[in-house]
Amino acid sequence: MNHFMKLNPQKNFFSYSILALALALAVQTTFAEVKLPALFSDHMVLQSGERVPVWGWAKTNETVTVEIGTQKLVTGADAAGKWRVLLEPLPAGANLTLTVRGENTLTVQDVLVGEVWLGSGQSNMGLQVKEANQFEAEKVAANFPEIRMFTVAHAASPAAREECAGRWEVCHSNTVGNFSAALYFFGREIHQHLKVPVGLIHSSWGGTPIQPWMSGEALQTYPGYAALLERKQKEVAAWPEREQKITAELKAWELKAAEAKAANQSVPAKPWNPGPPDSGQYMPAQLYNAMIHPLIGYRLRGVLWYQGEANAGGGAAGASDYTDLQSRLIAGWREAWNLGDFPFYFAQLPNWNNDGDRSSNSWAFFREGQANILKVPNTGMALTIDIGDSGNIHPKKKQEAGRRLALLALAGVYHQAVISQGPQFWKHETNGAAIKLYFLHAAGGLVARGGPLKSFAVAGKDKQWHTAEARLDGDTVIVSSKEVSQPVAVRYGWANDPDCNLFNGADLPASPFRTDRW
Repeated sequence: MNHFMKLNPQKNFFSYSILALALALAVQTTFAEVKLPALFSDHMVLQSGERVPVWGWAKTNETVTVEIGTQKLVTGADAAGKWRVLLEPLPAGANLTLTVRGENTLTVQDVLVGEVWLGSGQSNMGLQVKEANQFEAEKVAANFPEIRMFTVAHAASPAAREECAGRWEVCHSNTVGNFSAALYFFGREIHQHLKVPVGLIHSSWGGTPIQPWMSGEALQTYPGYAALLERKQKEVAAWPEREQKITAELKAWELKAAEAKAANQSVPAKPWNPGPPDSGQYMPAQLYNAMIHPLIGYRLRGVLWYQGEANAGGGAAGASDYTDLQSRLIAGWREAWNLGDFPFYFAQLPNWNNDGDRSSNSWAFFREGQANILKVPNTGMALTIDIGDSGNIHPKKKQEAGRRLALLALAGVYHQAVISQGPQFWKHETNGAAIKLYFLHAAGGLVARGGPLKSFAVAGKDKQWHTAEARLDGDTVIVSSKEVSQPVAVRYGWANDPDCNLFNGADLPASPFRTDRW
């Protein structure tokens, strides 16, 4: 079956979605008993210090009573069978029971109150603790019963869904291996600093571009939407030939893997089979509909985002497009939750060799596109330029990635006395044969970690780039090259897999940058 819909991009996609949503709502009106979303289940964590919605379904006009702690609220299900109450703020650390009564009674046990964060994206958000560095040690140390994670089951839908599958897991040695590593290590930092429970909602899917995570409304206003659908149609048409090639590559890999095992050698990496391009996880808005929309309303402190690998590779134009896309995603999610400009922190893509990129700098442009998203209010970017893996798109140093995301939250949300950012290029001055660079966030002074500064390049008016010598001068960097008598532009870390060693005194790396716009 061909799952791709040949659509008028401004009409049919959304007409189909509205029809499917209407059918879903019609099904919901058949509820005869009180029902809660999967999010409201044993071991859940509710956001502290804020008014918290609780909702569910019941028979039309059925009276529903919600009790938690000293609070008791009574409401009725509407014509669609949906009900909702708004709890008064609860104190962090509380351990409560949530009771919901209608024609039946539901009891949710072991409810904690603390800090709640949503983590989303693709495979580097999805990578599990058991796949990260030092798993055995992390497993033994994972005695954090006040850290809980709800993992949303993979699903895609052409229409917005009201419910998702998943359950809350309490963190201990037998469960932590299946937690999202980046999200868990973020939550652990927050928990250890604030000494309060932490609830982590994990909704990611490996290999997915950003467009499926955006709402239909956000995509409808995106200038590239028609081109996106046209490109998707071409991918679908080309899939049979591509599938044959992938099948041949997998068969060849199986032979090589068998030979390697017989010789006690390491098995080569298995070729990736993404599956048909019209599968739901690649289709516009379908992951938002099935894996984000059901979460809307659950009170959050903020969002973490680790995604981009599937969108990188388009050079400067592609990077600019991604800036637009992620900015629209942030605006759309914030509008849906109606909590104002809640914190939205994301990980910049790490260093990676990317053998298939002839330019050797497609990810450099993409990182710049990510950095430009910081113009959106209340956002933050955790750098991973020094903790990637040249030969693996899934680096395993997720402890540090999670810690750096947590530093952004500790400083920006919880007002802790921590340094959360590495050096950020501010301005430059040209002085004869050298260029002087100034930086923000040079807390504790600039540091050349592990020897002389690396990964700087300069160019003159001829726009030819040459490796540069760079040295520290207080909180500035002086850059020059014998090959360029009158430099006019500088680049730092401008490659897919740069060896970057400019840090600040808090041991946080400087962001790659360029001063040219050629």
